[in-house]
Amino acid sequence: MSSETGRVLMYTQDSFGLGHLRRATNLANELVARRADLSVLLVADSPVAPFFELAPRIDTVKLPTVVKVDAGVYRPGRLHGDYEQVRALRSSLLREIILRFAPHVLLVDHVPGGANRELVPGLTAIRRRGLRTRVLLGLRDIIDDPAVTCALWQREGVYELLRRNYDHVLVYGAPDVFATVEEYHIADAMGERVRYCGYLCNTSPVEEPGSVRARLCVGAEPLVLVMGGGGADAFRVMQTTLEAARILRQDRSFATVLVPGPFLPEPERKSLQAQARALGVHTSAGDALGLIQAADVVVCMAGYNTLSEVLRFEKRAIVVPRPGPSAEQRLRARAFAQRGLLEQLELSSLEPAALARALGRALDPSFVPAPRAVPALDGLARASAALLGELAVALAGRRPRAPGRRPTAASSSGAR
Repeated sequence: MSSETGRVLMYTQDSFGLGHLRRATNLANELVARRADLSVLLVADSPVAPFFELAPRIDTVKLPTVVKVDAGVYRPGRLHGDYEQVRALRSSLLREIILRFAPHVLLVDHVPGGANRELVPGLTAIRRRGLRTRVLLGLRDIIDDPAVTCALWQREGVYELLRRNYDHVLVYGAPDVFATVEEYHIADAMGERVRYCGYLCNTSPVEEPGSVRARLCVGAEPLVLVMGGGGADAFRVMQTTLEAARILRQDRSFATVLVPGPFLPEPERKSLQAQARALGVHTSAGDALGLIQAADVVVCMAGYNTLSEVLRFEKRAIVVPRPGPSAEQRLRARAFAQRGLLEQLELSSLEPAALARALGRALDPSFVPAPRAVPALDGLARASAALLGELAVALAGRRPRAPGRRPTAASSSGAR
């Protein structure tokens, strides 16, 4: 093994919520925990990056924020001016970071070419400069409606980009929940150089439920946790839950805690806090994992990380998927509901009485849930092992894959 220090570069594009940033942070922390001589540079555009706690030997670069408004369509998030100017700035920064940092492994999150192909000049530079960089794409279980994604990928030349520039694709999901590789025709470009890792669940140590409840001044009564992910579009779910709690409290006693999220607009945050105070409901910005473990029922949207963490602690969940701008959450909620993992309500028809009935069922001590088919939740360990395997290949000095070489079974690690 070479004594050269390993370098991993992660690109994550996550301007609306926290999901991509959460996964990238979890992976980065796991990698440096497994290998002491590793440096990880995380390139992100979230307005609150880095947000999550980073282990030593991890650093960040913040790109100017852009916001997705439709499939493949973005606008500047904070800067005034033309989007193309912001895109050009981001693209040049990415290319320079890649060439200066010269990573042994580049993990691209979710968007193979970056937002509006901003990453393509950097990927091209890797190939032209003959860098040893192993390039991997990390995909959550569901991107968008498959027809929408496949049409976009065809239009933007993503399949050819994958074939020419990527060594492997890691899918953070399970094929029996959602057949990501087949639905998005990934094997057409990558052959067998794709592997399913299982769901990438945060496995960090968690505060004991008793300590969490004591901090919230909650006794033995059931605890309902209401989570809004990043919070940008969580107001209606949270307000409806407060109204449902008011109805349900006429029949039973339980405690409620809200975790609004950092992107909840300030006027909506103040409105929720006032309503919560009037009902004796707690609001918290504390450790979400500890709150999930301490809760009896979780009301949430259908974000990847939230649902993975709900499954980790085997909690009853009432899920209201985000209606857009993509179909991701609706498809995930439907797939999980079909496996008996949650109860799904639609935001378009969400009203307090229906949510109160769902909460009543979940809080009923005599309620017997349907059989649950929990998917593999060891994605963090499996994805980290795959990345470290690619790092070993790069450090061994193996020459880069010839540009444009078509994948063959003999050259692949297999779809798993």
